[in-house]
Amino acid sequence: MATEYVITRDGRRIEVETLPSRVTPRRQRADRYIGCPVEWLKRVIPVVQSKEQLAVAIWLHRRRAICCNELFDVPNETLRKELGLSRNIKYKTLRHLEKAGVIAVVRDNKYSPQIRLLW
Repeated sequence: MATEYVITRDGRRIEVETLPSRVTPRRQRADRYIGCPVEWLKRVIPVVQSKEQLAVAIWLHRRRAICCNELFDVPNETLRKELGLSRNIKYKTLRHLEKAGVIAVVRDNKYSPQIRLLW
């Protein structure tokens, strides 16, 4: 235990003793994480054809985590604000990932499509 001095507001020195902490340092996670789990990235990389499609695929995983639900929506405006990608890129990527069996798309004509990631 080390002894130190603390100076108060009025200029007096007070002797203080530093006690050992009972807090254990945080351990780093054993799994690697790159904006999405490495397993998701391994599944998506062979399927995508452009950097925009890869960005949408990673964004889909993030969106699922934020929505805390297996079935989630993908609003055009949010994708445009966050990544600057158009709805055409979104729809093309969703069709492509659905054909490859990476996601399932539930379409309702009135609303934004609902997405489910297939693991």
